[in-house]
Amino acid sequence: MKYLILFFFIPMCFHAQQDPELVSRNRPGLFWFVNGKGPLDDADYRKYDRCIVDVTYNDWIGDLSTFQNKWNSLGYHFSLNKDIQFRSSQRTTIGLGFGYSYLNHTLDAVFSNTPNKSVSAQIHGTTDSLIFSKLTIHQFYVPIELRFKSLGWRHFKFIIGSRIGVQPLLFSKTKYWESGAEQFYDDKLLDMRWFFTSVYVRCGIRNWSFIGIFHPMKLFPSEQSVRLYPFQIGLSLSLF
Repeated sequence: MKYLILFFFIPMCFHAQQDPELVSRNRPGLFWFVNGKGPLDDADYRKYDRCIVDVTYNDWIGDLSTFQNKWNSLGYHFSLNKDIQFRSSQRTTIGLGFGYSYLNHTLDAVFSNTPNKSVSAQIHGTTDSLIFSKLTIHQFYVPIELRFKSLGWRHFKFIIGSRIGVQPLLFSKTKYWESGAEQFYDDKLLDMRWFFTSVYVRCGIRNWSFIGIFHPMKLFPSEQSVRLYPFQIGLSLSLF
């Protein structure tokens, strides 16, 4: 057994003596050097922004006050992207992919359908029987990004992009105290914008960045519905 250990250990020592300047860095993902078909020509150019996870605080501007949503109004965004490199420059790339978002808004207003199929938002006080109220949104989208990066291991990045997609499900979830017991209601909102678009900015270093997202189209398209323009701010992690 000891001869077997020496058989593996001695070549490792010899290799370390041959490369005293070798620097080992922790890689953030399995495909750090791979561009989809093969290894990169320039191994110093690492690609971080191909599997991205965002965690955001969700809010809006409009008929409901901004930054009145509770702290746990969190959203989760997952996207897979292809990083298309320009031949003329390693500092500028284009990102294309597919993503999914789950947006949760927790607040003291209850969203409900009206007889004319619009959506109303009624504010509840602290003395009401309301336990919690949430508005949840599911989205599927295609991200299109223009990415600017510096070179090197600790590179700085600035990304501007747009998302085009569908949001097929919007739910109002509420829980009340009624007759001495908790009652839960899960209602699908009828006035919903099936197609949506958003613009965003991502800025950071290596595989960490801050992100800000704004939706220029109203959440509910009807003129009789509550007028809201959603936005999200948060943190992004590029896994590889």
